[in-house]
Amino acid sequence: MNAMNSDRKLQALSIAARFLLGISLGWTGMAAAADPITVNFQQQGTRLMASGELAVPVSAETAWEVLTDYERVPEFVPGMRISRVVERTGDICMVEQQGEMMANNLRMFYQGVLKIIKEPPDRLSVQFVSGTFRNMQGQWTVSGKNSPVKLGYQLELDTGTPYPSPIMVAMLQQQVTLWVSSLAAEMERRPPPKPEPKPKPKRKRK
Repeated sequence: MNAMNSDRKLQALSIAARFLLGISLGWTGMAAAADPITVNFQQQGTRLMASGELAVPVSAETAWEVLTDYERVPEFVPGMRISRVVERTGDICMVEQQGEMMANNLRMFYQGVLKIIKEPPDRLSVQFVSGTFRNMQGQWTVSGKNSPVKLGYQLELDTGTPYPSPIMVAMLQQQVTLWVSSLAAEMERRPPPKPEPKPKPKRKRK
């Protein structure tokens, strides 16, 4: 029985490795951020948590412009098909998203509604209120004002089981890396904001 369980574990890990490799090969060629992206990944009970931070050579203004550009997300995040604001009240947005994660012959379609709250001065909280990832929540932070800024991220998913499948773990880790890479790369592509014109000095009356 123990040998059978070991074989099953090895088989699951092998599938996860092939899955993860397939995703990474599928997104080859995507623009890379200034710093290599390392996701700190851990499990506590039924929760899977991913977090990290990287430097991006842009101003805080540009970073926030990309993070809150909800409806253009499909233009720079691979696999995202739809992202549209369905409700906006002050600093709170309800955003509907649909997309697909792919690896070799494996595909996973996801959809749902996110509640996004901009919390000045440096935080964007995200909670999936419905859909595929309804048990997921996270946040983005931007530290500093001038280039380079620090882009921080945290993501937490309650899987409902202390023994999530290796495929689920690999999928989540790779998807977080993809999201962070895409956002950071788009920040670098955006032209810097134009400086505000200086007021003309008043002429002295003779």
